[in-house]
Amino acid sequence: MTRLKITLFVILISIAKTFGQGNLNPIGESQPNFFRKLLSNFTVSGSIGYGLSFHSHEISGVSLIQNKGQQPLLFDPSFLTPTNISVTYKNWIYNPAVVADVPVDTSSFLLGTDSIPVKFKALGHNIPINISIHYTFDRYRIGGGFSFEPYFIGSYKPNVFKSDIESFSTDFALSNYIRWYFLFGGEVFRTKHYMMVIDTKIGTYKLPKKQFNQDLITKGLFFNLGIRFERSLSEYVKVYVRPSIEYKSYQLAFPESSFSITNKIPAFYTNFGISWRLPNRKKCPISNCRTQIDHHHGGKVYRSRVHPFWKWQDPDYGENYPQLQRYKRKNRKRINPY
Repeated sequence: MTRLKITLFVILISIAKTFGQGNLNPIGESQPNFFRKLLSNFTVSGSIGYGLSFHSHEISGVSLIQNKGQQPLLFDPSFLTPTNISVTYKNWIYNPAVVADVPVDTSSFLLGTDSIPVKFKALGHNIPINISIHYTFDRYRIGGGFSFEPYFIGSYKPNVFKSDIESFSTDFALSNYIRWYFLFGGEVFRTKHYMMVIDTKIGTYKLPKKQFNQDLITKGLFFNLGIRFERSLSEYVKVYVRPSIEYKSYQLAFPESSFSITNKIPAFYTNFGISWRLPNRKKCPISNCRTQIDHHHGGKVYRSRVHPFWKWQDPDYGENYPQLQRYKRKNRKRINPY
């Protein structure tokens, strides 16, 4: 009976001790400041890359004339006479302009696109520069960003009658897009060092007024879908590569006419970038503290002040410096590498 009482007493003491400790974790770690913890869920990213854009449009329902050594022109068949065309249009990619009294002779190539549509294609080379910010909750991300994208556009070439219709180029070789977009994404794979995120960007873009006639252009939204492969340098810094596909288009109306052309611009991009988020703990305030992991001072937990931001602030043993000092190349001939 005495042994049973002693056992029950020990159990009661253990329970009382457990409740007396409250809800502290095993190391008594203090919680980060609420606002700092909230801000640490925001990530700022910047990237630059390369893209290919596939410009195309189809001419249908209007006629085309090709005079030797000149760019092709579009016209309404009602303006055609045996010797000339009173009204034709050029620059139908960005700013349609009227060309009056175009001569017609035996060397002219005329095509009615009602029965045989003509598609023109051109290849563009893009340099996307992005800045974005997103908020992370659980495995999901929501945010927005800004992009400036210079691009070079090549010659437009027809898909039919290639020997009769000449290719043509815009009056400018370099143009740009300015974009604003929303960003949505989710993590589909995650380890300590690597992460894969599928995300989409949806937004609007602006073409330069100097080159494009804004009064004649009707734009829609652009849609970009990508996979972001991230490599963590520390808890707060990551580098990443993001291949993506995109679709956008705009409609260009002809002045003093009911005719319009839709220019389609699907594209493929590869971006290389770096991202940073605010640490959720302050750096240790003691200047001579050499502790290399999260640690206590005065009842609070601080991160190490030893490591630069691109190193792990709370590393595992040997994680930041996996190679011993004596084996580094700069120390290979030293008698004392330390």
